[in-house]
Amino acid sequence: MSFTISEVKSLQEFSTLVPVEWEAYSTPHNAFWEILKGPSIEECTQRQWTWHNADPNSHWLQITDETGAVIGGGQWVINEEDPFKKPMPAITATWWPEGSELKKIADGTLEEFFSGRIGRMNRPHLLIGYCFVLPQHRRKGAGRLFMDWGLSKAGSMGLEAFVESTEDGRALYEASGFTTVNPFYLDPKKEDASEEYTKVRKDFFPEPQRGWFMWRPKDGNFIPGQTKYSWE
Repeated sequence: MSFTISEVKSLQEFSTLVPVEWEAYSTPHNAFWEILKGPSIEECTQRQWTWHNADPNSHWLQITDETGAVIGGGQWVINEEDPFKKPMPAITATWWPEGSELKKIADGTLEEFFSGRIGRMNRPHLLIGYCFVLPQHRRKGAGRLFMDWGLSKAGSMGLEAFVESTEDGRALYEASGFTTVNPFYLDPKKEDASEEYTKVRKDFFPEPQRGWFMWRPKDGNFIPGQTKYSWE
């Protein structure tokens, strides 16, 4: 089976992609996505499209099969300058009800997730924001197609690349020249948490979610013991 990749150019196209995103990220369970996706597909579509339009460096891609059906996609962010050159406001989970325990948990999770970026991504680079493929189409080349699109940009521009990976995506990124810098864990615990906070946190995070902070050098060739991390 052959796949085709193209940039998403309209809200209409994006509205077809987001339901695929929801289905793909539901298998296996992804606690961070459950926090990020919001209360409905409609709200998520509008919010992500608004974020996309506010960032000129954002490139959303859709992958279609031979019938034209969307089976996957994702986002590459091409930062030709240091994105942290100007102070960036904290991202808070405005999509969950203000004052709710769920919003507090979401805000804590977002803070944990984004805290590792500023000291490492403070130079021109590419970033994978999202990458997803429907379960029945995985390991058939769709993910590789997505990677090739971004890495061709990285190669022609001479830029390094980053991704915060789940366990399931790690092999794809390693095969594309990324190396694991360190694991990280998402689990927004609070010492003075209410009973409701603890219950909701356990619903979303039955156990801490492990992710992997990964980096790809400009030439895609990481040599252990020789290649130095660009931020050190």
